[in-house]
Amino acid sequence: MMFEITDTAAKQFQLAAESVGDSSLSLRVSARKSGPGMVYNMGFDKPKETDIRFTTKEIDIMVDPESVSNVEKMIIDFREFEGQEQFVFINPNDKKEDCETSPSGCDPEGNPSCRSCMEED
Repeated sequence: MMFEITDTAAKQFQLAAESVGDSSLSLRVSARKSGPGMVYNMGFDKPKETDIRFTTKEIDIMVDPESVSNVEKMIIDFREFEGQEQFVFINPNDKKEDCETSPSGCDPEGNPSCRSCMEED
């Protein structure tokens, strides 16, 4: 498996897939380097021949070859941040400067794109 999806995120993806109503579509995840960090895109799409495909938590996922190294070991979660529920990407390959706020690389300020320092306990 290339990356992980938390149970909370999986439930949200399943609800979204049901609302789309087309079982031939899979979840496309891409990550492109942009400055010091990454730009992420997700959506339901038909697979392309060059896509890397896998299934986790009953969700069919596809990643284009250009994104594979960018999503390796990433975790997609769904959580509340500043009053809004949203998907967040916890990605060791994403070198945003504000994720490096502690010696261990966690973010004590709670930036949802960074690993929480509370996860270390």
